[in-house]
Amino acid sequence: MESQKIISGIEAIRRARNLKYVPGAAFTLIHLTCNFNTGKCGETVKYERCRVRPALKEDTFQLDSDMYFTYEDLDTGVPKMCFKKLMRYIGFPPDYELLKINWYND
Repeated sequence: MESQKIISGIEAIRRARNLKYVPGAAFTLIHLTCNFNTGKCGETVKYERCRVRPALKEDTFQLDSDMYFTYEDLDTGVPKMCFKKLMRYIGFPPDYELLKINWYND
């Protein structure tokens, strides 16, 4: 059985942010959902082609903005965000191999 490759949460975010400097580059992201407005949480979603987008103003968030990761789904052009700690897997070019995000060793 092949072991899962692991990346720290801090390193995953750093590498995703650095891709904005590479024309046409994107990352794949899998995260759990949590919507306080609808009460719907725990669903796993996958976005194949993403880019980090600018953070929103502090007053936009119910909680501290440092808890959120903002990105854009390049396939639909829709801006998205998730709680950083709910990010589970991320894949980077050139192979987009999914790396398990470990938040507990950061």
